[in-house]
Amino acid sequence: MLRLLLVTEATRSIGEFRRPMVRRSFLAYAHWYRRAVTRAVKRLIEDHEVTVLGARQLVDASALPPTVTVHYYDEEAYAVDSRELESLTQRLVTGWWQAASDEPDLSYRDVWLPDLLTVGKRLRVRLEVVERLGIIDRVLGEVKPDQLRLLSGASMTEQVARLVARARGLGVRSVSRSPLPQLAARAYAALFPREDRINLKQLLRQERHAPVSQRADARRVLFVTCRSRHHLLVDPLIEAVRSAGASPRLVAQSNGDPELATRVSDLRAAGVPAAYLMDYLPRASAARLVRRFRPLFRRALRRAERDPELAERVSWRGVSLWPVLRPFLAGSEASLLAALLCQEAAYRAVRAIRPDALVVTSDRRLGERAMAFVARSNGIPSLLFSGTLILPRDLTSRFDIGDRLVVIGEHLRQSLIREVGIETERVSVVGDPRSNAARLVPTARLREEVRRDFSLTPGRPLVIFVSKYVSLVFSAEEREAFYRTMVAAARQLGDVDFIVKVHPNEPLERLQEQVREWGWPEALLTKEYDIHRLFGAADAAVMVTSMAGLEAMALGCPVVAVQKADKDYEGEYVPPYVSAGAVRRVDLGKAAALADTLRVLLWNPAERAAMIERGRAFSARYVHPVDGRLGERVLALAEEISAARSGS
Repeated sequence: MLRLLLVTEATRSIGEFRRPMVRRSFLAYAHWYRRAVTRAVKRLIEDHEVTVLGARQLVDASALPPTVTVHYYDEEAYAVDSRELESLTQRLVTGWWQAASDEPDLSYRDVWLPDLLTVGKRLRVRLEVVERLGIIDRVLGEVKPDQLRLLSGASMTEQVARLVARARGLGVRSVSRSPLPQLAARAYAALFPREDRINLKQLLRQERHAPVSQRADARRVLFVTCRSRHHLLVDPLIEAVRSAGASPRLVAQSNGDPELATRVSDLRAAGVPAAYLMDYLPRASAARLVRRFRPLFRRALRRAERDPELAERVSWRGVSLWPVLRPFLAGSEASLLAALLCQEAAYRAVRAIRPDALVVTSDRRLGERAMAFVARSNGIPSLLFSGTLILPRDLTSRFDIGDRLVVIGEHLRQSLIREVGIETERVSVVGDPRSNAARLVPTARLREEVRRDFSLTPGRPLVIFVSKYVSLVFSAEEREAFYRTMVAAARQLGDVDFIVKVHPNEPLERLQEQVREWGWPEALLTKEYDIHRLFGAADAAVMVTSMAGLEAMALGCPVVAVQKADKDYEGEYVPPYVSAGAVRRVDLGKAAALADTLRVLLWNPAERAAMIERGRAFSARYVHPVDGRLGERVLALAEEISAARSGS
């Protein structure tokens, strides 16, 4: 009897589909797919020993014979060597761009345009190809099948599985001939180049406004943002440097995001000069650049793809991965054109603003990278201010921009030095601008303000429920169970107020629909409200696992972690606050246990005080205390860089 591993396709790597029609189509497809998996397993198990590797949403384990073992992508993702996968991702993406390294047409204003795309391309390749490759290879090593079976062989994940099996010398066959997976795979693959084309069109069509020129005798500090969530860090930082005597400026990448536009408008109302990147590049000039460079980029990419050494450079264990990499890398024409426009706009913006220092909060997106490259060429000190507290497991950042990396706590500083190899003198700890703003408000007043902002009854306990978006490591089923557990517990608690803090990557309107479906129509949801103000005013917080847990503990808010019973959420790159006893843990689905745990934290003063103390002690290594002089320290770093360059 042969031992078989049946590999199914995986669900989307980040979030759910946003359009209602697409979501409905996917749910119908998932229903069909689960039945197809069940039928395939029942046929195979007649003559073989079968193990399944699949996505929770696409495998109905309850319908499978009891002798079948199921491995899930989200669980296996915690077991792979994340740093090894990141090294492979780096090599694959570098191997592709190396084929284009001799192309002079890909350079503009002394910047090699692929350098603007490297991080974004790496993230796609990591999530869609390399992460799945690592999981499949690990499960193959554990199960040791005689042969591999693919449900259809059409999806990107199954194509990766075929290549991994080839590297291991295993026979591979597909078991379903239905055209549905083929159609679904083609539709999904088309999303990535379509997204690049949409981004380019938005840059070309974006409404422009002439930037307002404002003189300033103080030092001009230019902040660059590309997402609304960046303003959670940037807005209090702008206020801090302004209080320290500097003159802040803001350039945001796009005005097509309503949430980002609101943030920009609020800063303008507060007296901060703000503009959008494309305000500095008129539509006619942008269109001329696209017409001029499109044929040049197209020819350069075609020549790079014909490089005879390309297949070897993007190989893994002797097998070329180009068949699965090509959709993400070769179709880079639109993204290169977007990089071109951002680079030209950044050049013009810096020339117009003439900043004395530049601050960016990420190194992933075009606007941030373009501004940093222009600052470098003009000798302007630049700071990369990271808002994270630990190194993520999928480390896609290159940390290749910014004269100085500015971090919130000592833990991240040591990780960057030890694990990434960043020079010690290049990393500085200054504290958290976000919690700094919340700490400056007396607790009683903060509680009163938050309750007033949400029209809550005074005197009732307040619990913050921290949402978590669907991803490769957190399935849609887990998220629904997480919410339903909280809803049932809330019904048992009675006079307790709850506020749901929506993740920045979650579509708010869709989540509002889901929360009603899950039996919580009265839930208060907020995506934009400062989470640090919420934690500072709350009596407890409930979450799965999140960096937000560290922030809550640092602000004296005890945390309850609700997690799947047989799933380990901790690892080398997730803070071990559950195993360290810094938070209370409850099994997913145990609503009564969650209600009992919250009763203890809300109404048992001794236990509450003990949990707050344990939380503060645990979080101290991750969040540096803020003393009110944050702005001065940031400006001093810029002065230090300038002095080092001038030799003074």
